[in-house]
Amino acid sequence: MMQMRSQPVGAWTRTLGRGSRLPATRYLSGLDAPLDWRRALSLHRRLLAGELGVIGEVSRNESDTKPTLAVLLLGMLVAGLGAWLWVVIDTRGAEIAGPALNVLLLGTVASLGAWALWLGLTWHALRSIFQVEVGWRDLMRPMSLVGGFAVWQFFMLAGPASFAVGLIATIAGVLLAVLAVRAAAPLADDRAAIISVGVGFGVYALVLSLAADLLGIGSGLFVHAIG
Repeated sequence: MMQMRSQPVGAWTRTLGRGSRLPATRYLSGLDAPLDWRRALSLHRRLLAGELGVIGEVSRNESDTKPTLAVLLLGMLVAGLGAWLWVVIDTRGAEIAGPALNVLLLGTVASLGAWALWLGLTWHALRSIFQVEVGWRDLMRPMSLVGGFAVWQFFMLAGPASFAVGLIATIAGVLLAVLAVRAAAPLADDRAAIISVGVGFGVYALVLSLAADLLGIGSGLFVHAIG
């Protein structure tokens, strides 16, 4: 009878950088810890208060993986809520259920998916174009945190000023993403950070614009493109 021999945990490794080897389980360790909502809310409050040092703090702290993802989710949900309320107000209550599905629910899901593409392409551009090595989780934490700045898009419900509010919040989010790259990858200069973020954001904006125009799904600024 053939017997299977168990493998030690150390066997599940991958080679990174200059031949160094790290356990693959390290990439999931931060997700095993329970979510600290107090930490998440504290990080979000500090970001919104203009404490930019918090961006570098989370890039170095692996335990902030779940809290920063919670900040991102909160920001996207609140942005979707503001966009939905704008549609309801703009249609004077004639449209409620439809926008709730296409803007608040599906629009938020689409925004999160497009954000994941933004993160992945930014990380890839840093490595492939500028030869800057950065751990994807080290980049994900500050990018997730600054993604929570989308919470300001809630104020899109302010009638005629809705587009301006959404645009300003989006531009501020892009600028904060550049700071997030600089915090996660100190070897990346301003040019590398700006171009890498620009590549990712370009695809993010394209995907959400197409989703709004072709599928009628959108959130935040892109709700204005829904046909």
